[in-house]
Amino acid sequence: MVCLMTSCTLYLDADGDPGWCPPFGKSQLRWYVLAGVALAPESDLKARLEVERILSKYIPDSVRRSWPHRYYEICYHDIQRGKNVYSHLDHPQRKAMSDEIFGLILGLKPVLFATAVDKVNLKQRYGSNAHSPRSYALRATIHRYSMYLNKNSLIGTVLFDQEEYRKDKELQAMVHEFRRTGVILRGMHYQPRYEDRLERVLNTITFAPSETSPGLQLADVCSRSTWAHFERGKSNRFNQISSLWNRSNSRRYEPSVVPHET
Repeated sequence: MVCLMTSCTLYLDADGDPGWCPPFGKSQLRWYVLAGVALAPESDLKARLEVERILSKYIPDSVRRSWPHRYYEICYHDIQRGKNVYSHLDHPQRKAMSDEIFGLILGLKPVLFATAVDKVNLKQRYGSNAHSPRSYALRATIHRYSMYLNKNSLIGTVLFDQEEYRKDKELQAMVHEFRRTGVILRGMHYQPRYEDRLERVLNTITFAPSETSPGLQLADVCSRSTWAHFERGKSNRFNQISSLWNRSNSRRYEPSVVPHET
């Protein structure tokens, strides 16, 4: 007798600049957001079919062939601004496309995760001891995903945009260490009661080009709308997906804001 174990995949994408703000760096953006969309296999399949349907509906073959293949994907920032492969669409068309994308996300009923890093407060609180926003957000988000898997007796995988991995050597080294040292950050005043070595996460993290993964494209939409909520105070789309955040009964865990209030 074969025992089938329920599983899901967490697709991760980031928005905002992970660099520090002046006087510690040159970034003009206060917030860095890493967001994830957790999909069960059946929802994953539906996402692939529906993303392709939406893309083909709004991007005719003549337009598609005029751009490199990597641009043929859902990129919410480009949709909002009418850039690249979406430059032929007027504002009503781009809004209609966005409405369909958010309708798809709601229909899939994924579990959403996100860590929003207030870089100014993080640096002011911890100074030279502050972890980089990218590494902090990745560790924190994957740890909460791991707890979600444990609580629900699931096996999970994590897929991240390979472009983020390729350009960040610190991220590469950190990912390789997760199995040995765990993901929970330790400090002089904080020693966790246990270490999370991601026992229910297969292969730690897998990386793929976003144009090949509808899940990563939907994560891009969620990260962009979450970032806009914190950075710009534009919350319409953020509020639209608010029912999907990871929660337990009446307690909502997402998005997690860093640093936490003391």
